[in-house]
Amino acid sequence: MKFNDAVFGIFLIVFAIAEIIYTRTFPALHGQRFGASDFPVLIGVGLIICGCLLVVSGYKQRTASSPIEEAISKEPNLLTIAGWREKPRSVINFFVVIISILFYIFFVDALGFVITAFSILLVLFLRLQNGVVASFIAALFMTGVSKLLFGVWLLVPLPIGPLGF
Repeated sequence: MKFNDAVFGIFLIVFAIAEIIYTRTFPALHGQRFGASDFPVLIGVGLIICGCLLVVSGYKQRTASSPIEEAISKEPNLLTIAGWREKPRSVINFFVVIISILFYIFFVDALGFVITAFSILLVLFLRLQNGVVASFIAALFMTGVSKLLFGVWLLVPLPIGPLGF
């Protein structure tokens, strides 16, 4: 199943507007110019911009093809069902992502953020046919950057795990 970019763009815009409306209800911090809602609002604005770019891209995909090309290709449709089901690798990749999300949800408290994130990233990088060394380095780097960004700079309490990371 493949959606046109415009479908995701519209979904992203609607989600971002709902997120901005909701975050405006967050309480203000006493004596601060910035409140708890400022960062989520910035993310929402970024999502709206990305959604608009996706809508434009999807519109260009639909209008760029001639009627003859449209009859031959199924790309301009808003939703194409056929295609990815015939490719076993795509189906497996879909389920690997779902299993990765479930693995994170169920095991992050027991294993900790660093081990869980590294394991998931390593599996996903390998599944996407990257080399073993490149996958290991990329997973290590992205786990470190995520830990630094969320755990140190933004002070998000990430699960520690048995190794104390």
